[in-house]
Amino acid sequence: MRVTTIQTFHRGISDIQRVSNAGNETQAQISSGKKFLRPSDDPVAATRILQLNQEIVAREQYQRNIVSVTNRLSLEDSILSGVGDVLQRVREISVQLGDGSLSQEDRGFLAEEVNIRLEEMLGLLNTKDANGEFIFAGYKGNTQPFVDGGGGGYKFQGDEGERLVQIGATTYVTSRDSGKALFEEIPADSKSFVTTNNPRNTAVPPANVTVGTVLNQEAFDAFFPEDAYIEFESADAISPPGLNYTVRRSSDNRVIEGLENERFVSGNQITFQGIGLRITGTPDPGDSFMIESSSQQSILTTIGRMVEGFRSFDDTPRGRQQVADLVASSINNLDNAQTSLLEGQSKVGARLNTLESTQALHEQVDLVSQDILSQLQDVDFAEAVSRLSLETFVLEAAQQSFARIANLSLFNSL
Repeated sequence: MRVTTIQTFHRGISDIQRVSNAGNETQAQISSGKKFLRPSDDPVAATRILQLNQEIVAREQYQRNIVSVTNRLSLEDSILSGVGDVLQRVREISVQLGDGSLSQEDRGFLAEEVNIRLEEMLGLLNTKDANGEFIFAGYKGNTQPFVDGGGGGYKFQGDEGERLVQIGATTYVTSRDSGKALFEEIPADSKSFVTTNNPRNTAVPPANVTVGTVLNQEAFDAFFPEDAYIEFESADAISPPGLNYTVRRSSDNRVIEGLENERFVSGNQITFQGIGLRITGTPDPGDSFMIESSSQQSILTTIGRMVEGFRSFDDTPRGRQQVADLVASSINNLDNAQTSLLEGQSKVGARLNTLESTQALHEQVDLVSQDILSQLQDVDFAEAVSRLSLETFVLEAAQQSFARIANLSLFNSL
């Protein structure tokens, strides 16, 4: 086979370019620290690297979520501990108030401390997190969950939503609890009731109904689960004309115990079916106030009912018996509230443990992923430098050989 001069030149140049390209590729690997610069260099490894990077990014987001939820739940745990401290102090006062030797004036002093504790409790239940959202409002994070409804009663304005946050590929954790489940839906010691102003009342300033107390449990038990409402009638319904009210059953609007067109005096006790309550202010004709039977009693209602009862019950034998009954009922309701609180704290603690273990797992998996990623994409500098030296040597040899062959000619032998 004859080899022409042009073929010799092409072959030499091709070898030099091939070795030079290999050296340049190795130099680029050393400079970047990566085994390959293009996915096409190793499609299988490139696919695995992409997958690992996506998993690492996802875990970074999970870890940020874990930090955020941990901070929020730690705050909630602190608030629940504070609520527990208030409940314990109120319970101690309840036991002290049950002492039959205390006068009405003495009970009034202690009731004032209970009222201060009630305000403290309200502040705790309306705590905001670092993002400025109320932690016990459910999904309504920007709505204050517990508000003063007037007359010593409180309304819950949040909802029952529990936000879930993803902390793993298939793991979610509740980041907050609804105050309704923790502080509202507490089993009552005995059948109870809730009082509310009708939101359509027109009096300005609005009249308010107090939380009220059960004066005769047996009579109220016979009425339960019926509801009632107090409606204010036209002033002309009585003589001489004046503000008056009628008490009716909610189910059939029947007048209760003959309480029809009763003359109204602000702050005087209204009693029927074993319960007593007061309405303060000056209602407009047509204004109404609801009394809803319930087998549950909120923490705020329990404490508010204590304040109202201990301030109003006198030192007569009947009044002292009412005090004793209220103390016994309040202690049981406070114990029920404490049980609900402990259940809430245990749930928060379980979530915090889950967050901690999940965080540790993410950190361990990250170490493994980073190690695999390094094996797939990071260049072995010792091997690459040795290879570059060899390729440089080969390139120099090819260049020298080409120079020698390029100078060969038959004319040199003549």
